[in-house]
Amino acid sequence: MSLVDFSVRRRVTVLMVTLTFVLFGLIGLGALPVNLLPDLSYPTLTVRTEYTGAAPSEIETLISEPVEEAVGVVKGLRKLKSVSRTGQSDVVLEFAWGTDMDRASLEVRDKLETLRLPLEAKQPVLLRFNPSTEPVMRLVLASKGEAEGEGEDSEAALVRLRRFADDELKKQLEPVEGVAAVKVGGGLEDEIQVEIDQQKLAQLNLGIGTVIDRLNAENINISGGRIEDGTQRYLVRTINQFTDVQQMRDLLVTARTGGGGNTAAQEAAAAAARVAPLTGSAEALAACA
Repeated sequence: MSLVDFSVRRRVTVLMVTLTFVLFGLIGLGALPVNLLPDLSYPTLTVRTEYTGAAPSEIETLISEPVEEAVGVVKGLRKLKSVSRTGQSDVVLEFAWGTDMDRASLEVRDKLETLRLPLEAKQPVLLRFNPSTEPVMRLVLASKGEAEGEGEDSEAALVRLRRFADDELKKQLEPVEGVAAVKVGGGLEDEIQVEIDQQKLAQLNLGIGTVIDRLNAENINISGGRIEDGTQRYLVRTINQFTDVQQMRDLLVTARTGGGGNTAAQEAAAAAARVAPLTGSAEALAACA
């Protein structure tokens, strides 16, 4: 007996079965949760390593390949790929759906701890992609003069907009209810440009690397450990960052002395350091005057 014959002869049975499926469908539809942005976690991990100044070929040889060999044996791994760019390596690990990502993250971290990378490279950072952390709103800032077609200096406008976004707009948006994080990008950040007088340094028999090393050594805050005195515990820090432009201009490069009562280091520092006026600060303009 065919399905058609059964449906014709057993009309009541077919009707009851149909009504049963419809009833269960309506019950399931009412209990089915609906979410505009469901909590979806992709089984993907990214190992990011920064190596400042290294070319892409060096990044691939010294960073990407050793990381791939170390994490390539993690359980549940389906696909492994890497992207090597100037100064940065990204190794992307794709796991099978249903993999315990917390356990996978621990295994990857264990593999990275035994990895030996160049001393100049930073420690690898494990990133976990989550679609819910993607920005849901983007704000674009433009200067008033640019919007009205006026010819304002573009670099100065970008510096002013970035300063406004960091100092004012970000602080106003972060306390808003429902805002998880605010990230600022683009524009030009305030910076101090140091121009080197090569002829002056050559006369003083100083190399440009000496000036760079001194700037790096003097502009740093480091932890000095802690001191315990009975029940009291004190944290020791070395605070040695520059607070203004004048401190950079007066930086002692070397202890070599010269004639006239001035050290050669003071002459080199005064001749080599110049602050770019694009910061718009009073100290920068005074230093360049």
